[in-house]
Amino acid sequence: MNSSRTEIDTWFIEGTLASDDVANPEVWEAIFDADRQLVHTKIGPYGKLFLRPEGFVKRFYHHVYPLPVENWLITQQIKLYDGFCTIDVTLDIRFQATLKYALSNMDILTDINGHIKTAYEDLLINLIHKELLNLSDGAWVQKGVADIEKKISLAVSEMLILQNIQSQTLCTLKPSFEEFPDVQLAQESVYLCVLKKSFEFNEAKREELFHQEQEIENQNLEHKQKQLEQLNRDAELERLKQAQEALNRKLLLEEKEKQLLEQFEIEKRLHAEKIKHDNSLKEITLEADIEGQQKHEASLRLAEQKTHMEALAHQAKLKEKELEADIAKYENQQARWREAKDKIHAQQIAFEQRQKQLEFDSDVENQKRREQQRLEMQQESYKKRKESDVYLRREIELLALEKQRLELQLAIKDAKKQGDGNNPQIKI
Repeated sequence: MNSSRTEIDTWFIEGTLASDDVANPEVWEAIFDADRQLVHTKIGPYGKLFLRPEGFVKRFYHHVYPLPVENWLITQQIKLYDGFCTIDVTLDIRFQATLKYALSNMDILTDINGHIKTAYEDLLINLIHKELLNLSDGAWVQKGVADIEKKISLAVSEMLILQNIQSQTLCTLKPSFEEFPDVQLAQESVYLCVLKKSFEFNEAKREELFHQEQEIENQNLEHKQKQLEQLNRDAELERLKQAQEALNRKLLLEEKEKQLLEQFEIEKRLHAEKIKHDNSLKEITLEADIEGQQKHEASLRLAEQKTHMEALAHQAKLKEKELEADIAKYENQQARWREAKDKIHAQQIAFEQRQKQLEFDSDVENQKRREQQRLEMQQESYKKRKESDVYLRREIELLALEKQRLELQLAIKDAKKQGDGNNPQIKI
């Protein structure tokens, strides 16, 4: 009976997992906020509690209380049907308190999650007991525990959200059955369901065993068939191997014949190469003789070219000496020419200086004479004002003197121009 009980438990767990995969369960999705914090503002007798906003800056009158997301694991073992069925219950609860719950419990903000666990653990256990004790018939044995797990998870989440606690619950049920006791009238439907499932499970196991035996037999037959095919392949390979060996011997003989022909061709080619080599040696000897004669003729030509070059170099040196003599003669002529040019230039400068001195002396003399005449005229102007004839004569004399001065200046200018005209001829 113990083995029967173990088989039933195994079937029940596998059936539950299969039903979980096939079904599309409803999941209570809670939106948690990992950064949720409460800010308590207290100034004197006034206080205020609010969620911490973004960009919040804490002041000295603020007290910040975090509302963390926490995991809560509750395990229970419940016996049903007078101990015939034992269910291990595991509640995995992920919860977080809301602002409304915190406002209702401001005195326990420092340990609000611990307060939630203490306050609601008994209520959750009672809820589990209530849901499981309502399983009066054995229909769930046929369907599995997936629907019950989902129902308990939703009930727990609903109860906590009604208390302003966000939560997400995962319920796991693992039933196990004891040996069949004496049938009681109140529990006969459960026993029958378990017996039916046990029979179905054993039947499925026998069918699986039968299929496994058939599979093993088919595998043995397939293995024998493969062995026979392998023997046929081995025989075929042996025939192919003998044929290949005969072919290899034939190919070996043909290869040997081919090698002998190639050897004959190589010896023939070597003989031709030797004759060709001897002819090449003779040609090389002849070319060496011709090359030696050409080198001798080239050396004679080089000697003649060298002699001719030396003669040209001697002539070039003679021409170079003549050119140096001409250059020295030309430089002497240039030195004499520069000396004559400097002498002429000095004479020209002296002439210009004498001419300027003459002009200066003439100007000074004329100036003195004019000044003297002007003074005399001024002295006699009052005396001879009435003598018009004398006055006119004086005027005429003055005009004549002015004319002489102008003629003298023109003569000096003409002499200067002549001196300037003679200078270019001297430079040439």
